Amino acid sequence: MKHISAVNSSYLAQAIIQCERAIKTETNHPEQWQTAFRNLGNLLQGRGDFDRAIVWHSLTLESEVNLAEAYSQLGELQALEKNWLAALNLFETALQYLPDSPLIYSSLAQINGQLQRQDAEMECWYKATQLNPNLMNQQGYYKLARALERRGKMSEAIACYQQATAGGEGVVAAFFDLGEIYQRQGKLDQAQDIYQKILAAEPTEARAQYKLGTVYLQKGCFEQAIDCFRQTIKDAPDFPWAYRDLVKTFLILKRWDEAISTCYAILNLVEEYPWVYSHLGNALREKGRLSEAAVNFQKACEQRGWHQCVANNYFFTVDIFSHRISIWLDHLKPLIGQAIKVLEVGCYQGMSSCWMLDRLLIEPTSQLTCIDRNFDPKFTENITKTGAAERVTFLEGDIFQLMSGCAANSFDLINLQNRVQSSQHSEKNTELAWKLVKPGGLIIFSHYGWHNPKSAPENQRVGIDQFLNSVTDQWQRVHLSVPIFQLIIRKL
Repeated sequence: MKHISAVNSSYLAQAIIQCERAIKTETNHPEQWQTAFRNLGNLLQGRGDFDRAIVWHSLTLESEVNLAEAYSQLGELQALEKNWLAALNLFETALQYLPDSPLIYSSLAQINGQLQRQDAEMECWYKATQLNPNLMNQQGYYKLARALERRGKMSEAIACYQQATAGGEGVVAAFFDLGEIYQRQGKLDQAQDIYQKILAAEPTEARAQYKLGTVYLQKGCFEQAIDCFRQTIKDAPDFPWAYRDLVKTFLILKRWDEAISTCYAILNLVEEYPWVYSHLGNALREKGRLSEAAVNFQKACEQRGWHQCVANNYFFTVDIFSHRISIWLDHLKPLIGQAIKVLEVGCYQGMSSCWMLDRLLIEPTSQLTCIDRNFDPKFTENITKTGAAERVTFLEGDIFQLMSGCAANSFDLINLQNRVQSSQHSEKNTELAWKLVKPGGLIIFSHYGWHNPKSAPENQRVGIDQFLNSVTDQWQRVHLSVPIFQLIIRKL
């Protein structure tokens, strides 16, 4: 049987070649291409492939060769034989004669999928559905939308998400994904409409209620946000992010007592999340209860794996760092225990400095240089508590002058967390750090994307990007976290 199959495949290959040759060179001689088509039809009939045999015999009856159909049918035969490149070439040729064919595009999509050409596959599926929206069901549109989104083709992805959510019913996950895209793009009315549609169909859908609350929070509609977060908690008492953003909203509104009572309720009734301690510390600080605030910031750090923060009794009344610990651990792990030099610009009370001395700079000859306009008294107290103050160099004064005085290419890691006042200053800040970091070293931008909503020029990202664009091929992105305004790059 294997021998017969091989013989049949050989005959089929020869028949396909004859047809290709005929439609390339003999289109003006019907008797030539009709004979080739008839032979192929007879061969397919002999193989028991009657449907395709009928197609080829039908093409034989035409007075002019249908090139689009002929090339498509030849492509299908090559695909059946798993001759994917040959099939691809034939369908691409067919497309030249019938450029608006959804069936040709769908065949090209499937063949590109077999060839592991994912971008081409997605593009062909998208074009096929544009030409014939009924080609896919809503689940198919959802899968295509996700694939397009992963490849950064956002406008195409949105169009497919819209198809996946069209009508009275749709793929529930597609509603959420589309809503989140609209939120990221700042299209808050569209996002609100999406979540309200979900709630209209399922009023107790906690995730939709929560996401609607986050939209209201972005819009500055704080009372509506509070109502949504409270409803989420009522419908799903174990939904942690609703608690978090409820407290966040109270903090924005300076409703310190409500923030404090909500935090204590979460700790007592739900779980000890690190962010609860951070928010509680912020609210207690604003009430003037600094010692209690410091204890809660310690607990936030301890919950995130930094046990020395409690053991060494560091005193912090502000926390701009603990939520970054896991990211730093992931990306700075290769530096742990190495003899490295680190520069930190902008030190506040020293939370990140102390963490680095406790967890990163543990090799006895490693060094930390700290630059700030004025050091907070608590900064020096906390550094002393690390027991490693002798490995720290303190440089106080004009930041740009002090950075200019450091040796070029001398630091393995630079953490820029000074909040400069303009994009011009952030560009200068970045330029100086670039000169100081070694090739292969890392720069952490701790306010990347932060801007003062009351002053357009105060946008650090603009200045950072301006400099990085001038050295485009000399660095690589290691990590970007938009929600916490952090970018990590490596100098090549």
